[in-house]
Amino acid sequence: VTKARELDVAVTIDAEEVDRLELSLEVFRAIYQSDAVKGWGHFGLVVQAYSKRALPVLHYINRLADEQGDEIPLRLVKGAYWDSEIKLAQELGIKNYPVFTRKSLTDLSWMACSLKLFKYQKNIFPAFATHNAYSIAFIEEFGKDKIFEFQRIHGMADIIHNYFNK
Repeated sequence: VTKARELDVAVTIDAEEVDRLELSLEVFRAIYQSDAVKGWGHFGLVVQAYSKRALPVLHYINRLADEQGDEIPLRLVKGAYWDSEIKLAQELGIKNYPVFTRKSLTDLSWMACSLKLFKYQKNIFPAFATHNAYSIAFIEEFGKDKIFEFQRIHGMADIIHNYFNK
């Protein structure tokens, strides 16, 4: 992180798998609160909206930023590992999956998380990664007076990405 800060290269921790979420958050917190990162504002986190814990994670990240006084860049994605999350839960015999099992519920969670990010904008810089035209329209509508960023999901929807980056 020290070298990244020297070179002004942003670093983002990706909290992908649900079973590693607590570990990812502890690693993030420890680095975020270190002297190497304090006051930098380019150390961020990715949150998966398909996780049933996505909203509590946003509350936690907002609280960390509020306590330290540094902005945290946060990238919101719907979720890239849904199949493996379901498979692992089935293998472990978990009856209550840790992720939403219907696309419509993941979409709803993503929208709720998006609105929460706009609410927390004092502490969090929101970035949205999606290739879904409806999700992009949602952010465009509800983020009219907000500062945010769309981030590209590489290999997906190049036409949409190129449209917004003319």
